[in-house]
Amino acid sequence: MIKISIILPTYNESGNIGKLIKEINQQKNLQIYQKEYIVIDDNSPDNTANIVKGLINQGLPIKLFVRKKIRGLASAVALGIKNSTSKNIILMDTDFNHQSKDIYQLLLPIINNQADLVIGSRYIKGGGMHVTEANFWQFYLSKLGNFFINRILLHLPVQESLSGFVAFKHSLIKAIDQPSIFQGYGDYCIRLLYYTHRLGYKIREIPVIYGKRQYGKSKSCLIKMITNDLRTAISLCLVK
Repeated sequence: MIKISIILPTYNESGNIGKLIKEINQQKNLQIYQKEYIVIDDNSPDNTANIVKGLINQGLPIKLFVRKKIRGLASAVALGIKNSTSKNIILMDTDFNHQSKDIYQLLLPIINNQADLVIGSRYIKGGGMHVTEANFWQFYLSKLGNFFINRILLHLPVQESLSGFVAFKHSLIKAIDQPSIFQGYGDYCIRLLYYTHRLGYKIREIPVIYGKRQYGKSKSCLIKMITNDLRTAISLCLVK
C-alpha cells in the first residue's frame, strides 16, 4: 500500500482540525493509501492540541508537535516534512479552504510519475472559489498578483503559486537542497515552485475550488501577504 504524509499546520483551529482529519480519513478514493497525519500546532490557546490528542487516543495515525517558542506557517511545514515517513507529501490548510475531495487528484500525477510537484489552482479552467462581497477584491487582487509573480517576474509554468495546496515527492526537497525555502508565511510556496522549476523538475496544476472557512477567523492579512510575496519574487529574480 502506498503511504502518504499529510502536513497540517494549526493555530486556533479546534473547530476544524478534528472534522478535517475525519473527513480525509473517510474519503473513499483515499482508502488505497496508508495515511500519516502530521499536525504542527503553534501552542493554540483554543484547545486545538487536545482535540488532536483525542483523535490519537481513538487510534488515528497522527503525529502531534506543539511548538511553544517557535511560530510561523513555513517553519511548521518544514517541521512536518522533516518528521514525515512517506515518499509522498501533501501540504494543505486546516480551515476547509482546501477541500479533502481534491487530494486524490492532487496526488495522482505524483503516484503515476507524471510530475514531481502538483499544485491546486484557483485560476485555471475548472478552478475558483466562493467569492462573496467581503472577499471579492481579495480574490481578484490575488489573481492579479499571481499573474505578475508567476508569468512576468519568475516565468513559472503555473497560474497559481500561492495556494499552499501542494503534493510532491519527498525526494524533491532533498534534491532542491535550499534551506531558505521554508521561511516567512505563505511565500514559502513561491520559493518551492521556483526552485522546483529552476532545477528542471516537472510541475503540474490541477483545478481546485476553495471552500469556505467553517470555524474561526483567517490569520492572513492581504496587504502584508502581497508585500511579502512581491519581495520574495523580486529577491528570486536577483539570484537568477
